[in-house]
Amino acid sequence: MKTIGIIAEFNPFHNGHAYLIHEAKKITGADRVVIIMSGNFVQRGEPAFIDKFSRTAAALEYGADLVIELPTVYAISSASYFATGAIKMLDKLNVIDYLCFGCETDDLKLLTLISDIIIAEDECYCSTLQSYLKNGFSFAKSRENAILKSISLRGLNIPAATISSVLNSPNAILGIEYITALRKCDSNIVPIPVKRSDAGYHDQSFRNEFASASAIRNLYTKPSVLSFNNIRETLSDVIPEKFVATLEDDYKISYPITVDDFSPLIGYELIRDRYYDLELDTLFDSTTDLSNRIRNFADSFTKVSSFVNSCNSPTFTSSRISRILFYMLFEYKKKHFEIFKNDDYVYYYRILGFNNSHAELLTEIKNKSSFPLISKVAKADEILSINGKTMFSINLYADELYRIVAETKYGYNLLVEEQHEIIIVE
Repeated sequence: MKTIGIIAEFNPFHNGHAYLIHEAKKITGADRVVIIMSGNFVQRGEPAFIDKFSRTAAALEYGADLVIELPTVYAISSASYFATGAIKMLDKLNVIDYLCFGCETDDLKLLTLISDIIIAEDECYCSTLQSYLKNGFSFAKSRENAILKSISLRGLNIPAATISSVLNSPNAILGIEYITALRKCDSNIVPIPVKRSDAGYHDQSFRNEFASASAIRNLYTKPSVLSFNNIRETLSDVIPEKFVATLEDDYKISYPITVDDFSPLIGYELIRDRYYDLELDTLFDSTTDLSNRIRNFADSFTKVSSFVNSCNSPTFTSSRISRILFYMLFEYKKKHFEIFKNDDYVYYYRILGFNNSHAELLTEIKNKSSFPLISKVAKADEILSINGKTMFSINLYADELYRIVAETKYGYNLLVEEQHEIIIVE
């Protein structure tokens, strides 16, 4: 049997995600689909709109056979580390044949060319990148200019507008990072971009049966648009039927969760830093300049979203600042990342759910992979290494904060992480 790997957030799950799973099977002829999915926190440096178990159930209902959680330390990282962590997990399963990903372009040759330039790090690329960084440009813009110059010097007849379009498309950027990670670890997994037919990543419009996840999330920020009584009417065209029912049932019980719901916790940490010096520059992906910038704006903190908007700059993007604030909350530091990197990123596979009709997939993974499968949180301590326990503890801590925030916001008692059972569909 052939097996597809898909890396996703499903935040929330919508028709475009169901389309990706369907098309991936159609293109590859594969029988099984394994999802590496972000848990309760996502790559932009925010909490997930709706919890990971609800999203897992939707994925299994609409074509996935196994859902594995991407650890929080990778799920809430920049595109490069997000991709590297997820690709390492897929590769070390030793059962994945194809990596399928939604993308604004299905031109694999172009995506691979850009990946080759990034990996090669030739003199032209490196000097151009550093020049733009020193002049205050963001990493993304600096890298775009370095890639454009490298392609120009290679004499390749590719319009600059085409390259820039790809490098400014979020899913294409992730696709390039996936390909780069696959090549760096010499993986046999074959990358296959699936051209998106749904709305773009930042598109706020609803197009027949497709809408972007951000457009769906943004509906919930407008109280006049959604109420408990018209979720079905508003979203039934763009979200699969059974997940619409979940959104109806759980509305204002466990979701929606937004970044500003974490404002009291983040604000508390900023106050602690003022009096006790939390050494912000020791946090993962932080620098002395970024730490100082956060501290300089800390006195004006009222809520996360407005703080991030005030604090960002061409050098420090909103997403990076938001991620640093959550690293501060989780106490995720550079020393942790270095340990995880030196151990080649993977310690375990946390199973969130599976399709019982392909239960043989779990047996195959157990036989072919050298890393433990975690099905019960309470058993994790018995099977994990010391460093694996550290990664898993950061994850559990983040999950419990997510639960407390949801309970405080809506006043309902929710399951603690140890009480959640694996979701099994027949």
